[in-house]
Amino acid sequence: MKILGRRLLRWTAGSVAGLSVLTGCQSIPDGLGGDAGPLFRRGIVTQTAQGLSFSPCYVSNTEQISDHTGRLSDRLQDSVEPAVYAELSGDHFAPGETWQVYQVHLIGGGQSTCNYELSGNEFRAAGDRPLWIADLRDDGIYVHNYDRMAQLIFPRNEPINLGNGWEWNSRVSGLGDHRLALRIQKLSCRDRHGIEYEYQAEMVLDGKPYVGCAREGQLDIRTLPGLYTAEIKGLRGVGRFITLDMAGDGTVVLSQDYRNRQPLIVQKGNWQWLGNGRLVVHLTELDGREENEVLVFQRDRYGALVLKGYSATYGKAGLRLERAGPERIFRKFNRQ
Repeated sequence: MKILGRRLLRWTAGSVAGLSVLTGCQSIPDGLGGDAGPLFRRGIVTQTAQGLSFSPCYVSNTEQISDHTGRLSDRLQDSVEPAVYAELSGDHFAPGETWQVYQVHLIGGGQSTCNYELSGNEFRAAGDRPLWIADLRDDGIYVHNYDRMAQLIFPRNEPINLGNGWEWNSRVSGLGDHRLALRIQKLSCRDRHGIEYEYQAEMVLDGKPYVGCAREGQLDIRTLPGLYTAEIKGLRGVGRFITLDMAGDGTVVLSQDYRNRQPLIVQKGNWQWLGNGRLVVHLTELDGREENEVLVFQRDRYGALVLKGYSATYGKAGLRLERAGPERIFRKFNRQ
């Protein structure tokens, strides 16, 4: 158990609170996702004369989307908000088509909400009467008790399956004996700030009940895989076209096209997200032969990956790869 002698994390859009029931959302049609499942994205939704416009977090461009739930338009029409942050799932991409949204996981907040990625959290549950936060992580359940200005870390045991959610029961001893029951259920929830969630949360800590909402975390890992591209100009105007294709299973393919009618140079390997915007790519294969090259990238404010340090292949000026699309399994033209 840890006792904190300072103020805990500031209550922000990354937290959740309150409890009430919302209208449901339309489920994803059978067979839509195939083996890949629905595509998860997060960003800012704006109502325009042409329909709904979506600007993904860390991407500088916008696109039109089609919302089959109706919840996004209702939210923007019923409030003074010109734009709203949302976490969405829907159909895969096809060239020239709008993205089809079939599930809304969260609505509420603004552009700054993109900064709250809940790294390392499987779930965050919270409420505000009284103020509390419970972070479900691999190494335990971190409970922030604002009444006592303390943090309790409980062992994470196997949960009880509730059908529409889970319940974790745990106990910790140290300066005192503490008992926890945390329940997260897939029931719509709205906090006092107007943020809408797809999970309700209930916690009983040392016999005292708490209620609130919950959301899924690890937003950085869930949205990082995808296709990134760059063009490096040559001395005579004809340069290289670079693609970095990162998959959700941790594998990566980096290809270079010198546009000289020669085969692509293809490198394969693995990637690891270190948090704080840092990505390590370990390339272990070059055109079918073994190799060992490590590239370290930093994600910038627009979602691009900027190569750090010196590289024998790319020099010291740095390679900047801009996000061009979702990972391979979500690109329809690659799924025959």
